[in-house]
Amino acid sequence: RSQPFEEASPRAKVTLVKAVLTGELPLETITEDTFRAIADLCVHCHMCRVECPAQVDVPYLMLEAKTANTAAHGLPFSDWLLNRVETLAAWGARAAPFINWALQNKQFRWLLEKVAGIAHARKLPRLQKTSFLRIAARRRLHRPVRDAKPRVAYFVDVFANWFDHRLAEALVAVFEHNGIGVYVPLEQRTAGTAALTSGDADYARRVARRNVAVLVEAVRQGYDVVTAEPAAALSLTREYPQVLDDEDARLVAAHTFDACDYLYRLYEAGKLRLDFRGLPLRLMYHWPCRLRALGVGQPGRQLLELVPDLHVVMGPDGCSGMAGTYGLKHAHYRTSLRVGWSLLNAIRDPEVEAGVTECSTCRIHMEQATAKPTLHPLKILALAYGLWPGGKDALLRPSRERTLAEQ
Repeated sequence: RSQPFEEASPRAKVTLVKAVLTGELPLETITEDTFRAIADLCVHCHMCRVECPAQVDVPYLMLEAKTANTAAHGLPFSDWLLNRVETLAAWGARAAPFINWALQNKQFRWLLEKVAGIAHARKLPRLQKTSFLRIAARRRLHRPVRDAKPRVAYFVDVFANWFDHRLAEALVAVFEHNGIGVYVPLEQRTAGTAALTSGDADYARRVARRNVAVLVEAVRQGYDVVTAEPAAALSLTREYPQVLDDEDARLVAAHTFDACDYLYRLYEAGKLRLDFRGLPLRLMYHWPCRLRALGVGQPGRQLLELVPDLHVVMGPDGCSGMAGTYGLKHAHYRTSLRVGWSLLNAIRDPEVEAGVTECSTCRIHMEQATAKPTLHPLKILALAYGLWPGGKDALLRPSRERTLAEQ
């Protein structure tokens, strides 16, 4: 197991920034490669902010520091690429069968590692032929809901939009099953979490302004905003108000919820439908960092515990090792495996039939070392409500077979 180094600690980052601000170190230190190397050890999980007794916002300090360093030296190509996955997916979807073949080809993956820094050994999700937003338009989900209360505006994260339509469809089905009107604004963009993490602040602000402009109109019309991705929820509720500093961003933040949190609040109010079918399954739940940072507990796990015959065990505490786009990179691949080693070992338990977690990149990492699927809680709920096409067998097929069948 890897040993912790002082430079990786939140304390070291705060001390370094303080030394620059107080003049102990020259201001030019921020532009140096050594400074960037230390700043990049912050993966923007917000755990240090949550656990710090003084509530020092280290992620925001590192965002500002990385932004200054990026202004001086530009953005590494791998970061630039990963920050724009939405755009790349939109272009790649036109040739999705070829792209998916290439992502399984050793020679292409070797080239991708050399050019873009993405680890050749990392299992990558399969690209869909179209976006969920386009599917939502065909299903007329983009039309405002007039006759339903409560009603929500669904903020579709980039993973559900381009790589996992079934997750987005599960959210819509579960919410509508509970009498909640679902509206999908088509003008929304990716949350920009990766850009915020890497210090690509100009791009992140452009994306944030676009999303806030779209979502604030929905909020003013009586919608709450929900998303199935904790990183997106954290960006909307905490990071957008910081980088934009305006009333619209704060209004959106005040009305944004993680989807499972929203549903569990319904349960606590006695308004959630409990017509679940029994599911004799044993699942291992991983509590992702950015969901912890939202401060809402474990609503996904608590919802699953309402399903008859379903047994949910907790996975080892701590980071899965993926940390957003951190674990995608060749430079960090082995470190990500070491960090998540206990989790990857636990999911191999023969009594565990599948993993479950809200975070999309954690799900990618949890499937790295096993053929078992790792699922979002909303998919399990859709199955328990009898809303999942193909039933249990279709849900629990290994991820590669599942995505091939869906295409």
